Amino acid sequence: MLIAVILAGGAALFFLIRWLLCRRNLKEAEMAIRQIRAGQTGNRLRLSAPDSRLEKLLAEINLLLDDCQKRELAHKQAEQQRRDEIANISHDLRTPLTSVIGYLQLMEQPGCTPEERAEYLSVCQSRAASLQTLLTGFYDLSRLEAGGYPLELQSVEPAGILYQLAADYYMDFMEAGMEPVLEIPEILPPILADPAAVSRVFQNLTQNALRHGQSGSRLVIRSRQQDGLLFLSFSNVAPDLNQQDCARLFDRFYTADKMRTGKGTGLGLAIVRALCRKMDASVTASLRDQTLTIETGWRMVSSTSSQISQ
Repeated sequence: MLIAVILAGGAALFFLIRWLLCRRNLKEAEMAIRQIRAGQTGNRLRLSAPDSRLEKLLAEINLLLDDCQKRELAHKQAEQQRRDEIANISHDLRTPLTSVIGYLQLMEQPGCTPEERAEYLSVCQSRAASLQTLLTGFYDLSRLEAGGYPLELQSVEPAGILYQLAADYYMDFMEAGMEPVLEIPEILPPILADPAAVSRVFQNLTQNALRHGQSGSRLVIRSRQQDGLLFLSFSNVAPDLNQQDCARLFDRFYTADKMRTGKGTGLGLAIVRALCRKMDASVTASLRDQTLTIETGWRMVSSTSSQISQ
């Protein structure tokens, strides 16, 4: 009889302890749910005592906590990126506007001569044109990212576009002290692309070289073929560029011009990447021996003729 009482008491004590530990585990689970609701996702939860069912529950809760933590970090990074972008946009818009206002005020001075007024007006026109280009870039990039920039893929001959581009920018190359060198055949395989978009890609790459290339150097355009793709590369000397800059060239509003003196807004290459993605083309950047090479890869029509015919 005594043994039965002792066993019953021991069993009761065991279940009491187990019940208390289960309550403590459940309280921790409730705390975890409150943490998730409150956005407090820093700590992982552990059981005070072994329990296979609660272990599975807390494992799922910990996964939720990890997911919430990742979402919170991504949200903070996105917010910081937006703040940086707004600051950069404000600076890039303010720079030409301030210049225009300043020269207009100079034109209103009583002692301003007709020659000076004509010079100031020319500067104002130039700054206004830069502002228009900047606003157009903002608009185009927003349309591309929102899916509102329709493209029609068709057979495009890139060689003609590149040779015409070199001719159109002849005076710009002269002013920049650079020489365009086209190491490509006069006839290249046609590629699958949108004619206006591929022209915009080549224009932006050319303008990027003109803005940031070294005077007295060359912009070399080369071609190569591999696995049904036509690769077209733009290479120019970029002494002020480093590997960190190179890795971020296609980021929105990123510019290697840390002081943002007006040489670029970081939009041109971002638009290049967005257009290439929409045309299923590739674009990469590499830096070697102070020479920046931006290479685009295009599907050749010969390897995609069946897609065009559909």
